[in-house]
Amino acid sequence: MSLENDSYANTTSEQTSAQSSSLIPQQVMSVEFDVTVKDWWIEGGRLVIPKDSRQYFPKPGEPIVLIDYEGRMYRSKMHNLWQGVDVGRIDGIKPFYRNHPIITPGTKLHVKLTGKNTAVVLMGERPSRQVVVDQ
Repeated sequence: MSLENDSYANTTSEQTSAQSSSLIPQQVMSVEFDVTVKDWWIEGGRLVIPKDSRQYFPKPGEPIVLIDYEGRMYRSKMHNLWQGVDVGRIDGIKPFYRNHPIITPGTKLHVKLTGKNTAVVLMGERPSRQVVVDQ
């Protein structure tokens, strides 16, 4: 093969790979939702995804990375909520709850999906505690 043909082959393969990557649809999405923490989520190290947002998450068994509001990353994978549901929860995030003891049952979390397998979890509202004053 001559040098001229070799450079042509490289150019052609570069063009082909560029064309094929442009044919793949770009998965650009951003979905945001709030969830209210339940006590069994903390105990089991779970985060349940609301039904209307599940289609935006990876399939069961695929990886997911949660990033908390302090920038720490928690690697896990998607799970079924129960049999017959494609996706419903993220398991294995006990370290997330351990690192944030202020997240208690009733705390509202704001979740923003920022890519195919990355979600940012922000503090929403903390449950209000009423103080009873004896008079």
